[in-house]
Amino acid sequence: MYGGIVKLVARAGGKSDLVEFLRWDAEVAKSQEPGTLRFDVWESANEPDVVFLYEAYVDEAAFRAHTSNAPFKRFIDEIVPNLAEPPAFVVPFTQSIVSNADD
Repeated sequence: MYGGIVKLVARAGGKSDLVEFLRWDAEVAKSQEPGTLRFDVWESANEPDVVFLYEAYVDEAAFRAHTSNAPFKRFIDEIVPNLAEPPAFVVPFTQSIVSNADD
């Protein structure tokens, strides 16, 4: 499995737009990306403008397929420039070494 965790910080008042975009991104992943295993968005109780995005893919090729779809391109072009700070890779994208999803 291939994945990572990204911290996203919305600008003040922009969290709902960010979450709305991520909901759409998750729906596209679910309906069009069979290699996407997880696309989960988590809130931070201590940081109201922060969300954490956990992404897991069958393999690195599935992640690359995700990055070629419309949501990722929109994320880079429209979402990232409007964040309060650049995305931070809490867990950089890499191969997992242990998972309950492993065969």
